[in-house]
Amino acid sequence: MKIIIAGAGKVGFELARSLSHEHDVTVIDKNAEALERLGELIDIYPLTGDIENPHTYRSLLDTDVDVFIAVTDSDEANILSTLIANDAIRIGRRIIRLRNSYFEQSRFLAGLGDLERIFPYRLSAETVRLLLAYPGANNVKQFSGTDIKLISVKVDNPLHEEKTVRDFENDRLKIVGIERERMFELPEPETRIVHGDLLYFLGDSTVLESLYGQLDLHMPPRIETAVVFGADTLGIEVARVLIEEGVSVKIVEKDVARCHRASDTFQERALVINSHYDEAILYTEEQLDQADMIIATDKKDETNIVRALQAQEYRIPKVVAVNNERRYYSLMHQLGIVVTRGPQTSAYYTILESLSRQAMVEDRHFCGGAGVVLARRIETGSDLVGRQPRPWRRDGRVLIVRDGTLLSMEEVSGLEAGDLLVLITRTENEKEGLEWIRSH
Repeated sequence: MKIIIAGAGKVGFELARSLSHEHDVTVIDKNAEALERLGELIDIYPLTGDIENPHTYRSLLDTDVDVFIAVTDSDEANILSTLIANDAIRIGRRIIRLRNSYFEQSRFLAGLGDLERIFPYRLSAETVRLLLAYPGANNVKQFSGTDIKLISVKVDNPLHEEKTVRDFENDRLKIVGIERERMFELPEPETRIVHGDLLYFLGDSTVLESLYGQLDLHMPPRIETAVVFGADTLGIEVARVLIEEGVSVKIVEKDVARCHRASDTFQERALVINSHYDEAILYTEEQLDQADMIIATDKKDETNIVRALQAQEYRIPKVVAVNNERRYYSLMHQLGIVVTRGPQTSAYYTILESLSRQAMVEDRHFCGGAGVVLARRIETGSDLVGRQPRPWRRDGRVLIVRDGTLLSMEEVSGLEAGDLLVLITRTENEKEGLEWIRSH
């Protein structure tokens, strides 16, 4: 595909790096130095210019472009560049990142035709809703258009320790990974479960609900109280989700102006605490140590990690930290922190997943990035219907999800319309896995 990315910031850079391996990518930015660095690292066409200036697009006139993606930090720049580019270039799809949730209901943008809008702050906050739906789980990932979910649960119940993987599995539930002593493994049916294991279940959500609460006795049956550290845009969005789900919320923020904004936004629905003191004092004075969940929403991952570790010292059952930079994701995971995507990471993955859906493939990384689940929907009329999946020759497992039932390749005579073809493997095999699943 021919792809134009407007903006060479963090999101634009990561998108260009991921997409340039298989696609013809042009990146537009007025920062020539940033574009030069980007061009030295990856194979792109750098175009220096103001994305809001029609003259920037002169060299692209009468060009056919499959996707135009606007991902600068300015909503106004993204909107204007999309309008100008659409007038100068023949564009198949337009994707735009917007920080202000006002534009979700904007009649102005609704009148601009088929414009795909990505709201990273809303997306990041919505991941918290999944954590509330599965309070006994460590983390939750879902797949589009299906009830199948990938859920991780820690083993902290003597009744279930020393069982085997086979004891937990049935035709609607499979264990697709185990993290033990910070090492990831793809389990065999006779692999024994031990205390402290982090089990990764793939299966029907209703079956998972009846299981995860039995494994980790440390987790609360329901999240009733939560503390949000931070009252900037993301903190406000996270608090909004919690309140909508009936959770009692306390918001801790040092900036007075942000505290006033949070108070005006939520009125009596949340307690806003302005503090310039060491946050450790607040745990006892403001009874933060009684919370079921703590969420650190700062823009700096280092700050979120420190706050999460502090919450762990007070034995808060569910400790969540927003991850803004991918390089910190593995560290957060290793420290036992529940990781949720930050706005930039949400925008990056959402755009990639949107583009992947065009090729009918979704990917979900898990276990600190050590494992990956690749899934492809078999569409009606596909020439794959009736065919047997080709064998996967590397480490991993192939499953066919049919009407909520998880089947092995040996259990099917051929693929059917509506099937979900799933490959679970190590991330080091992801490139080969994508080639394998796309070739079907």
